[in-house]
Amino acid sequence: MERELETWASARRWKYVPVWDAMRTTFRGGGLATGTRYVTHGWVGTYGGMPCFGFLSGPGAAPVGQLQVIAVNVPGVRFPALTLREASFATSPGGVPLDSEFDLYWEVITSSERFAVDLFDESMRRELMGMVPDFFQLWFEHDAVLVSSLIPIEPGMIDRYLTFLRRLIDLIPAHVLAKLRAEIQPQRAAALAGNPLKALDTVAPSRPLVAQRPALSVADQWRLWAQERGWLYAPNASNIVERYNHAPLPKTEGASFTEGFVGKFGDLPCFGWRSTVQLGERQSVRHALCVRRPGLVLKPVRITLEDPLLAELVGSGDIQVGDPSFDDRWRVTSEDPDFARKLLVPEVWSAFMEPGVPSFKQLWFERDVVAVITEGPIPPAAVDNYLRFLHLVLSTASV
Repeated sequence: MERELETWASARRWKYVPVWDAMRTTFRGGGLATGTRYVTHGWVGTYGGMPCFGFLSGPGAAPVGQLQVIAVNVPGVRFPALTLREASFATSPGGVPLDSEFDLYWEVITSSERFAVDLFDESMRRELMGMVPDFFQLWFEHDAVLVSSLIPIEPGMIDRYLTFLRRLIDLIPAHVLAKLRAEIQPQRAAALAGNPLKALDTVAPSRPLVAQRPALSVADQWRLWAQERGWLYAPNASNIVERYNHAPLPKTEGASFTEGFVGKFGDLPCFGWRSTVQLGERQSVRHALCVRRPGLVLKPVRITLEDPLLAELVGSGDIQVGDPSFDDRWRVTSEDPDFARKLLVPEVWSAFMEPGVPSFKQLWFERDVVAVITEGPIPPAAVDNYLRFLHLVLSTASV
């Protein structure tokens, strides 16, 4: 099992940790606090734009037995401790009452009843209702959402659990995350006890976990980045651009389309490419990054970063949502203003006002796609932040 896990992690270029004793006391939920345990091995990577990790906790003197843990980090927050487990009539009820039907399936244990009520809103409860859990416990601790399993999880099945956790994180209400982020200073986020990368630093480096690589070309950086997450990489992205023939970046004469990728971010398909246009002696390089929601039908709507001087002198004369902070910063254009107003409900346009929104020149809705055009070249490491934002915007669109 250890050799299989190491091979699996290596194929993704994730960090494999043969001895991870620091995890023995880092997390205490999910049954880990029972008895005296030891941690044999683990791994650290990135899934759906968020850090993830996992490890095997040996039973030691624990009556529960060995536990396999899989987790996804939510950087910048610190969750109140909360455990979700299958409701059992064999034990006296002691969980937070949330909903008469939901409580028949699940029991929520936490000292913060307010957090539980806010977290398990209708969308979250609907996701979990009727589900037959194939894990021991799910819990929130430090900055992570984790599941533990009494049954060994084969490496090929880990993605299934990561997808489930990533889906739950996407369903956490925005106001809950905003409140949690407001309670912790950003510069302290990296020092959270639950940060697996911090715990990894305490592991005695019996061997290099990741070999040092020489400087890579731009193409190789994008190729390796796509391969690490199992996505399709296209050095010539013309085919991707042609398939999305309503692309936000026009097919300027002489433009080249490179560094294309196609994959899945969370539960939605995504794709993108790099566009290079030669303008005299200089090049204009921008990226188009797109997320699809199959089945959605959108009319073209553009949201462009407003030029304050032009807006003051000429006026915008465009579509407004009625919130001055948004209308002053973004210019909305569409041939169907009524559709644009219907699309830009508060849940959608408020996402543009959240801290940490990545920089882009224009956002484009059309058909079943939302896309952004960057203002210049970006490295592969920056893509997840854009995809996370697009995923949020498209997931809240109700048209």
